[in-house]
Amino acid sequence: MAAVFLMVVALVVLLQLRESAMAGASDSRSRSIAARTGNHFLHRIRAARVQDLYDGQQGDFSEQGFPDFLWTLGLGDGSAFSGTSVEGDAELAWRQAAEELVQQASEEEEQQDLEFTRVFLTVEYPSAKGGQNTYTLETLLPTWAINQDFEVWEELWGDVLPPEIE
Repeated sequence: MAAVFLMVVALVVLLQLRESAMAGASDSRSRSIAARTGNHFLHRIRAARVQDLYDGQQGDFSEQGFPDFLWTLGLGDGSAFSGTSVEGDAELAWRQAAEELVQQASEEEEQQDLEFTRVFLTVEYPSAKGGQNTYTLETLLPTWAINQDFEVWEELWGDVLPPEIE
């Protein structure tokens, strides 16, 4: 009787561990999808392929096959849609390093100083245990790409355009 009891307890513990591992794997997969689809969306913005961007814009990734993955876009430093409420030391260090890189790039740019806009993309995705999780991406993108100001693009890089594209 004692051996059967111990076997039942061990089986219950193993099943709970398995369930926990499966939930963790599912959450990791969802977080990976959120990161990849979010990065893809940011690359589309960088290439000026997304029109009519505005602070607080929302949508989903149903075109990529993930309709449960929702996104919210925050534009600018003062955005209420930044996805973060408290700035930690790591956050401040990243911001300072990114601003230094932008300053170096603009100093090296001989034609014209590039303007950058801070972009926050918060992806909300389903959790394995129910509810929603969020994943926030933050980057600096050229302002001309966000506003789709192709005159600035032409001014900056028009002379390096291959003849086949012109």
